[in-house]
Amino acid sequence: MLRLWRDQVRIALCPDRVITVHCKAGLRPRIVAKRVHNYSGSDTGWQTVLPVLQAALNNPDWQHADATLIISNHFVRFLLLPWNDVALNDAEKLSLLRLRFAEVYGEASATWELRLNEGSYGAPSLASAVDQGLLEQLNSVFNASQLRLKSIQPYLMTAFNACRRELAKDAGWLVLAEPGMFCIGLLHNGQWQSIRSRRTGNVIESDWFDEAMLALEREMLLAESGSESCKVFVYAPGSLTGNPVPTPFKRGALVIHPLLPDLGAILSRDEMGSYAMAAAGI
Repeated sequence: MLRLWRDQVRIALCPDRVITVHCKAGLRPRIVAKRVHNYSGSDTGWQTVLPVLQAALNNPDWQHADATLIISNHFVRFLLLPWNDVALNDAEKLSLLRLRFAEVYGEASATWELRLNEGSYGAPSLASAVDQGLLEQLNSVFNASQLRLKSIQPYLMTAFNACRRELAKDAGWLVLAEPGMFCIGLLHNGQWQSIRSRRTGNVIESDWFDEAMLALEREMLLAESGSESCKVFVYAPGSLTGNPVPTPFKRGALVIHPLLPDLGAILSRDEMGSYAMAAAGI
């Protein structure tokens, strides 16, 4: 019988863990297996977590599956490229990106793979960079597995797409939290106005929100425009306290809008914290 659909395996690669979610093929998504593969080493570089990924891919049940890999923001660098009304070809855009990343991040950016997500007319474009060595090793690991790698995407992209409907309205700040990292950006009508990642160090889990708000206040002071927006979207599945369905609340002059991906049909509230990073987008 002809196989019309292939199973989907979504994998999140983090400095301390690899998250796998296996979704059965069919008209309605159905998670049939999920696991968090923890890494207990002290080194948080991507080289040391690759063996954890390689071991996770040795699952024989995935031989007819397509894979989507979500990379933690720990392994990605971002910047905004201002709007340019001069038409550029692809080579010129890449050259401009190289120059801009070198200005911001220095010589290390020479070995990074760059991608540009162009904004709408008149709006800045979001650029991302990943170590070329990481991408080469990832392709090698997947080529040796039974999975067909269909997409590699930064966690920022996954989170934004999961909440695009809410983020496309008016102006507001987005705070994307994961262990050891905040990614904070300003949006206007779904277009990026600023973006910055901040490492948090050893923040106690119960204090992450206060630390995130302090980081946000710094970004609001640095923002050239739009910082007067008091709407703040916080995407931190599993870390939000309160009612099962988060509702907006005030913190000083700010109105905080907790966001969750639309996974209620396949993940329980208790499972969000462990698996939402990989499962968002199913």
